[in-house]
Amino acid sequence: MLALEQLLISLAEPSPVQAQIITKALEAMGAAQIEVHPSGRELIEQARQRRPNLIISAYHLPDITGAELVRELRESTDLYDLPFILISSETNPERLETIRQAGSLAILPKPFTHDEFDQAMQSVMNFLNCPAWAPKSMPTWR
Repeated sequence: MLALEQLLISLAEPSPVQAQIITKALEAMGAAQIEVHPSGRELIEQARQRRPNLIISAYHLPDITGAELVRELRESTDLYDLPFILISSETNPERLETIRQAGSLAILPKPFTHDEFDQAMQSVMNFLNCPAWAPKSMPTWR
């Protein structure tokens, strides 16, 4: 069973202040491996090299939107199954629905409450520890 301490988490957040807030919230929950990227493209490039267990992203990034990021992940052959959380001040219902339909596990407001963040992370842990889910690196037994 995976624990939060074992996860490699990639965060796309252009604001150093917001990145620090999110990082501190993750660390307070026990996360130890957090990579912060200022852009979506950088996150994707690094994710292909290190394959994180979770991606968290802002909606407004300097190069692509959070919607484009999750869509690109879902369409890729190597990163399609990564859990994704969006954290955003975006309030446009159509944009948020686009992200939800693209495969975001959770969408959190900026600022988020401790309880909202807790619930989102619990959803991630439930997803990762679900018996039907298996990382690509696990052997297939026949």
